[in-house]
Amino acid sequence: MCAVRLAPPPLVVGLSYDLNDPIKIRAKHKVAGMLLLDRDHANRLEGGWNVPGAYILLDRPDADGRWGAYVGKATNPGLRQRVLQQLKDRDHWYRALLIRYESNDDETLNSSEAGWLEGRLYDHLAGARQVTLHNRNRPQDLTLSDDDETGLIDYLLPIECVLRLIGHALHPRNPKAPDGGGPLVEVLEDEPAPAREASEPYLSVFGYGPNPYLLQNPTPQALQQRIALIKAGKHPRVVDTDSPTTM
Repeated sequence: MCAVRLAPPPLVVGLSYDLNDPIKIRAKHKVAGMLLLDRDHANRLEGGWNVPGAYILLDRPDADGRWGAYVGKATNPGLRQRVLQQLKDRDHWYRALLIRYESNDDETLNSSEAGWLEGRLYDHLAGARQVTLHNRNRPQDLTLSDDDETGLIDYLLPIECVLRLIGHALHPRNPKAPDGGGPLVEVLEDEPAPAREASEPYLSVFGYGPNPYLLQNPTPQALQQRIALIKAGKHPRVVDTDSPTTM
């Protein structure tokens, strides 16, 4: 049996006013509950996350968008204790994405389900061109029934959506995409201004800078005539700079 979802379920993201709190993420199909936890604040993880589940330890993406990851599972003890242990065992990660069963407070993933999810996440990331896995070997998940696997498949797409949301894409952008697949911001160098022919500058009698419609060193009478022409909609240019009264 194979189950396929045609569209990813919406994600509900909870952001705390306290920037030190983890980011809570829930898929609206009410199966996968996720928590994005910063390494520096792993000790603040609440006890409700000490349940069976799977997790991904994330390295910071490099300049090319590639990133490293370690996929693991927690059964007994649960996710909280496992992540605290990974603070001592692994120093490469800066964030952890925790995944647990969310629909019913009285139910959790069992060991076989957590192992299956761990193995499928490994396969998913191992086939991604932007990811380098730190796992030495593929996790050996236990065999589940077709019905159990069908239910767990619902976890995979929301997890991929969350990774993309936090800047951990699985595949590089397509260079043939409509936007070119390049960076969002392109730095352009200033082009040199075209050379202008040398000419005698026109100096404004009002002190505002060059003005080709005003006379150089005008007499009061010539200035009044020129201003009257400009107001009348006639804009004569000075042609002969040697003759200040030329119209």
